[in-house]
Amino acid sequence: MKKDGRHYDRKTKAALRILAAQRIRDGEPVKAVMESLGLCRTTFYKWLPRISDDRDIAESLAMRKGGGRPGKLTPEQKQQVFQWVNGKNPFQYGFDFGLWTRQIIRELILQKFSITLGISSVGKLLAELGLTAQKPLERAYQRNPEAIEAWKLDVYPALAQPSTGGKSRYLFLG
Repeated sequence: MKKDGRHYDRKTKAALRILAAQRIRDGEPVKAVMESLGLCRTTFYKWLPRISDDRDIAESLAMRKGGGRPGKLTPEQKQQVFQWVNGKNPFQYGFDFGLWTRQIIRELILQKFSITLGISSVGKLLAELGLTAQKPLERAYQRNPEAIEAWKLDVYPALAQPSTGGKSRYLFLG
């Protein structure tokens, strides 16, 4: 059974490459080695250019730093974003919404650094900085306790009941 090697972690991939290359260099057929490891036979031929007789196999096929496009923000700029968000609110920077959103952070980075980031990139940046979604410390002043109780008594029970005939009384637009 073939396994999808993309789902292995980097260390496991490196170990499999080295093991396969050593076994093939020792004289085992490529097909037999790759089948025993559960990998596609043609995968070895992608590794072949990195292997030569005069170099150590482990060194040739060792784990390398992942490639990819370099980030747009420097470590100093990332730290500055962390300082803006941590302990402050968007009102202090002229935004009209009191909670941090990825869109607001994106706009702030554009204003301060003239760097455009995508929404998903801002989310990754926040995760990298250890900033996670939080509940507000205070309840909204617009909160209406009577409306909440009415919803709990009237609407919620109908939602909580198993629907009859597979049809819902409510249409949710997501």
